[in-house]
Amino acid sequence: MKKYFLVFIFSLFLFNVDVFAYYKAPVDITNLSISELKEALDLGYLNSETLVNLYLDRIDAYDEMYNSINQLNPQALEEAKKLDKERENGKIRGRLHGIPILVKCNIDVVGIPTTGGTKALADNYPLSNATVVQKLIDEGAIILGSTNMSELAFSASNSYSSYGYVRNVFDPLYTPYGSSGGSAVAVGAAFAAAALGTDTNSSVRLPASGAGLVGIRPTLGSVSRSGVIPYDIERDTVGVLSRNVLDNMLLFDIISGKDEKDEYTIQYDKEDIKIELKNLDGINIGVPTEYVKGDSSKSGVFGETDTEIYDLLVKSIEKLEKEGANIIYLDDFVKEENIDIATSTYAGITMCDNFNEYIKGTTGTIRSFEELADSKLHVQRLSGYKKGCNGEYKSKESRDKKKSKYRLYVDSVFEEYDLDIILYPTLKNRVFKYNKTGNISPGSSLGSVIGYPSITVPMGTISDGFSYNIEFFSLKNRENILYNIASIYEEINGNDLSIPTLVPALYEIPETVTELKRLYEDVVKMNSDIGEVKEWLNECRMFFKNYNSYEDVDGIALDLINKYEDSSIVNIHEEFIAYPNLLKVFTIVALFLFLVFVFMNRVKKII
Repeated sequence: MKKYFLVFIFSLFLFNVDVFAYYKAPVDITNLSISELKEALDLGYLNSETLVNLYLDRIDAYDEMYNSINQLNPQALEEAKKLDKERENGKIRGRLHGIPILVKCNIDVVGIPTTGGTKALADNYPLSNATVVQKLIDEGAIILGSTNMSELAFSASNSYSSYGYVRNVFDPLYTPYGSSGGSAVAVGAAFAAAALGTDTNSSVRLPASGAGLVGIRPTLGSVSRSGVIPYDIERDTVGVLSRNVLDNMLLFDIISGKDEKDEYTIQYDKEDIKIELKNLDGINIGVPTEYVKGDSSKSGVFGETDTEIYDLLVKSIEKLEKEGANIIYLDDFVKEENIDIATSTYAGITMCDNFNEYIKGTTGTIRSFEELADSKLHVQRLSGYKKGCNGEYKSKESRDKKKSKYRLYVDSVFEEYDLDIILYPTLKNRVFKYNKTGNISPGSSLGSVIGYPSITVPMGTISDGFSYNIEFFSLKNRENILYNIASIYEEINGNDLSIPTLVPALYEIPETVTELKRLYEDVVKMNSDIGEVKEWLNECRMFFKNYNSYEDVDGIALDLINKYEDSSIVNIHEEFIAYPNLLKVFTIVALFLFLVFVFMNRVKKII
């Protein structure tokens, strides 16, 4: 506890955090899922304009400590007001109507420069939205802004860019990992409902683990990369970072699918993405023992897993087994040959040509990769990547041959043991200081090499106070089984939506307001046309709508509660509650009498 107290005091003085809340609401947005935020919007506890302001308040209060936000969308509030008008008129665009989402700053959003984390691209404005962004907007999402990252997605150990380091959400002295560190920290600190990141080798899943989030790397080609700054076109994919599995699945379902602008995308059967498993009976889960445990005499992938992380994983496996899963230990799954394939098939050499194609869709000072590499406004070394300009590389055939061999090997293991998934810890080692290079040894590279999907889910925290994740890996286009198993694991593991102690809610909700909401929701369910009921509900709605403008919300809520109790509404409400119970009793008695009647008739026939 002493450690966290000192970190909090340090953050207050170093970053001059101002925790004065300009906006407040009758719900605490820090612990609400997307479905709960949608319900709060439907009930009138929030409108989208207020929701955007609540997130902006949190960013203003806390992000100096983290540096997770790259750019805010200047149109976010106007878009929120527009969506509120649509809601008032009975129009709901889609599944994310009025929900603020953040995107990594290498993904195009009209009106925001796509910097990729480098000041060399500070005026790189896109002519159109990235396909994934447009899909979110079509479903009613508000793009709140873009998130910081490791410059041009180069690093997994840190998120370090021309705009500085991103810091870990649990402790700003430690790394958030990369390259989607800004997206992870922003969601972990409740700066938005969810975020998009990109994953080349482990760049969604490592930051998700570092922030206690759910993160997916989908099947390569299932999500469009049109409007995304490329790094390694043979591995790059957009992924989702969220607070829980269902939110993650929702966003993936929205952004996935064929895109004519991206020739690599595949048609995805949307009907497959749904939760359908009730338990894990008959599910076969492989555990690569040599990776999971590791060896203290070795390093890297084969190195020993931290004892506490290993213990968390063992407990997770036991929980899955109790839920009905068959655990199959794969004693010789990780092979040196495949590790060599993983490290020898990077295609960063393609960055130049693909960047030159990407930049045609933007306006700004930089018009080619050569100009970008020659700029002095980036912190990563880019000159070596100019060797790949104009198609001057001939190693794709060799890379494809190696990856095909690796893919066939993985397929054969799944077939031999009839596996549904393979699991492993997303990280084997503890979090390290933000400006250091530490050992990460992620198993995440498995799916990155061959384009197969994997999802990372929080296991829990250890004595260092950081969260660590379990990762589930499966075959091509099997996101559905991953989401199903991850959802069950999340439930049995007891994961919640609580946020780090350094970023508490900026306002308190009085008990009277909580009690009023309970009564309000019960009365709404009555769907009554009685004038007194409708009048009281309208008064409640006006209170919630103007909640932020009242100083004495406690007193007003108490007045509304008293009005409810002093009126005939309370009697109508009690009758409404009692009626279903009486109906149940009547049904049970009627069924009992029917069974007695049947029994007596049979007795008569026998006699």
